[in-house]
Amino acid sequence: MRYQQGFTLIELMIAVAILALISSIAIPVYNGYVIEAQLASARANADSLRLFMEDYQLDNATYIVGGDTSYTEAELQTNFGWSPDGDRNSYTYTVDVTTNSWNITVEHTSSGNWMRYEDRAATYCDVDTSGASKTACP
Repeated sequence: MRYQQGFTLIELMIAVAILALISSIAIPVYNGYVIEAQLASARANADSLRLFMEDYQLDNATYIVGGDTSYTEAELQTNFGWSPDGDRNSYTYTVDVTTNSWNITVEHTSSGNWMRYEDRAATYCDVDTSGASKTACP
């Protein structure tokens, strides 16, 4: 009588099926955690930008610097002394201003996720699809 060691093909197929089932559940959950962490970092940066904008307005009675009503990240550094922390290259920050109000738009550079603070943060939205308009909260 010969003793055989190892797994049968059925046992291996069952193990692979179990691993596939576990990974089909775990990968989307992990990706959701990654997106939430990215959005939390962007929210923290937008909140700190809000403080810089309000400080400037208190000192100058306007949000407009030199006639510009829209600022890129480089202009935010120059005009307000603000730069993002953390995921510096993951998001682009733009601000549209009027004399009495501002809107901050934060967009992830690769995923298309974005968030927007409107009317001095009176309205907030975030969208995780690249097809939605970034000009206003839906």
